[in-house]
Amino acid sequence: MRLAAVFTAAFTLSACAGGSGLDFGGSENYAAASVLGAALPTQDARALQPAFLQAVEKGGDGERFDWRGPAAFGWVKGRAACIGNLKPDPTDCPAAPAGLSLDETFETEQGLYALTRNANVRLGPSTDFPVLEQLVSGTGVNAIGKVVGKPWMLGETDGRIVGYIHESLMVKAPGTELDLAGGPRRKATGCRKYEQRISFEGRSDLWDGVACNEDGRWVLKARPEDDPVKLF
Repeated sequence: MRLAAVFTAAFTLSACAGGSGLDFGGSENYAAASVLGAALPTQDARALQPAFLQAVEKGGDGERFDWRGPAAFGWVKGRAACIGNLKPDPTDCPAAPAGLSLDETFETEQGLYALTRNANVRLGPSTDFPVLEQLVSGTGVNAIGKVVGKPWMLGETDGRIVGYIHESLMVKAPGTELDLAGGPRRKATGCRKYEQRISFEGRSDLWDGVACNEDGRWVLKARPEDDPVKLF
């Protein structure tokens, strides 16, 4: 299934940059998250651009787009669409249901909660939005964001954003009542995970990454500092 339309609304958000993207100085190198890719000559970086954009904007999950430049070549595969800019780790980009409303500003890092009774999970922070599913009383939920000015939490279970839950149905999880919660206020961004391989100057690199659409421009998220470099 094509994923380009999954987070169309998210991709058009006027999102706050998370400060963790890679600055290309106006000339995009979509392999810059790789030690090897960061050294690509300008002409090769330009040859990569169409393949990368096709993969993240229109490609199906795992669909491969090949490219070749004067001195380098490789491929890009788009992976799962996800929601970024709500977690402390810029590469922590959980999957979310199609059509999820992301027009709000969130108070992030709310901590762990438990449901006090069965709760409807909705596509947006209002009873006007459709119900996606119902979670049973006692379910643990990671509240990754509270909607500013509204009594709704954006919930995550098992590493996946499930939708919006009314805060009256939630209490702090046992043992976390005294934990300090609340991070910076943020807007969410529509993102896409990707897999990429390049070959340049007799060496190759294969890595996974995350790119987020910030103000209409795809920005690579820096790889974790402890992510091993595996050139071959």
